[in-house]
Amino acid sequence: MTFEEEKTIPAKVEGAVGESTEIISDTLNDWLSPLEGTPFLYIGVVTVSLLILLWLLHLVFRFLVIRPLVGNRLFNRSKWLKTQDLIDTGVLSSIATMLSILCIGVVVDLLPRIGAAYEEGATRVVDALFVFFAAQLIVRTGRFLDIVYSRLPSVARPGALQGYVSVGAFLVYGAAAVLMVSVIIDVSPLYFLTGIGAASAILLILFRDTLLSMFANIIVTTGDLVRVGDWIHVPSSSADGYVIDIALNVVKVQNFDKTITVLPTYLLVQEAFLNYRGMYQSGGRRIKRSIMLDQRTIRPLGSADLDRLAGIPLMSRAMELQRAAPASEPGGDRTTNSGLYRHYVLAYLQAHPKIHQKDFTMLVRQLQPTAEGLPLELYCFVNDTAWAPFEEVQSTIFDQLLATLPAFGLRVYQGESDFQEPNPETRRLEVDPAVFRAAEGTSNGGGA
Repeated sequence: MTFEEEKTIPAKVEGAVGESTEIISDTLNDWLSPLEGTPFLYIGVVTVSLLILLWLLHLVFRFLVIRPLVGNRLFNRSKWLKTQDLIDTGVLSSIATMLSILCIGVVVDLLPRIGAAYEEGATRVVDALFVFFAAQLIVRTGRFLDIVYSRLPSVARPGALQGYVSVGAFLVYGAAAVLMVSVIIDVSPLYFLTGIGAASAILLILFRDTLLSMFANIIVTTGDLVRVGDWIHVPSSSADGYVIDIALNVVKVQNFDKTITVLPTYLLVQEAFLNYRGMYQSGGRRIKRSIMLDQRTIRPLGSADLDRLAGIPLMSRAMELQRAAPASEPGGDRTTNSGLYRHYVLAYLQAHPKIHQKDFTMLVRQLQPTAEGLPLELYCFVNDTAWAPFEEVQSTIFDQLLATLPAFGLRVYQGESDFQEPNPETRRLEVDPAVFRAAEGTSNGGGA
């Protein structure tokens, strides 16, 4: 092929394209020529036709071109990238819409004798729509990347990048709005940016809470402080329930009475709050409650008392714990009813099937005596974190322990105005082992 022949190839291609364009334009001219006498009807028909064509092109690109290509060739072979994620986040839909808008832009240039004003206006609208859907594609791609990143084994939690995506979406859509307006009215974007800079102080005042919540959203989500489904309690508000939504600037909490508390996101960064997620993940829910012993009923036990107590189930284990306790009494080892009862409670918890026995703290201790009595505190963890089962186990444990107090010659403290002891002899130690044997199943089961 000679040099002169090579030079003629682009000219031939350009001529072929020009002929095709002219054929399409003449065809459109033949279809629209009956409406040339009525300009408003002509423009209306053209506008509606363009919208219908845009919708049809969107369907073709989305379902017949992009989805089969992406689903069969690229993503189905990947371990982390899934076609369904692209569909759910709307990435494929945005790509199809952008391709459709490009085609509509070409069609607008081919419309015959449509009028310079209409053609210029339609071109600006098409360009503005392209800017908007390009911004939408960027945001949806960010959400898709958030899903992929959150699925990685090293991360393994949903919404790991949600804060960054939310703030990024705000900035991207803001920039897109400026560009769209500048394209439609044919003004440089720098004109709007200059005005925004001058009004920045006013904007900071008007959107203070929104801006604070935007950046707090990054801290909350990327720092994994709160997830949807977490039970949180915010002392400075009425929020005490499960998180049902984490938006850009607010967090919604459904309280246990089914009311909804809406919190600004920055409140979770500025103030302390309680998240019970660790409790559910550990599988143990804490019991931390005291029995108030009447200090007037505490006394040493004699050998006869110990013999009568020996028939109580779990008492042998309690006596072992009592003997194993470090003795520092200068007058000899004296067993008191309060000390033996404390070890009996510990033995009861150690035998309880609903109490965690390993890797969780378990202790029974005395706290500082008060005017209301001597607190005997139980500190242990139930192996069922659900609210109702936990309360059932806790209540059953204290029912049993309160019922066994008189066997040790002890009594729960009550104010004298509410309770008058009819006879001090009621403090006398009386034990009927048959009663405990009959209830041994309850003692060992404890609300199972």
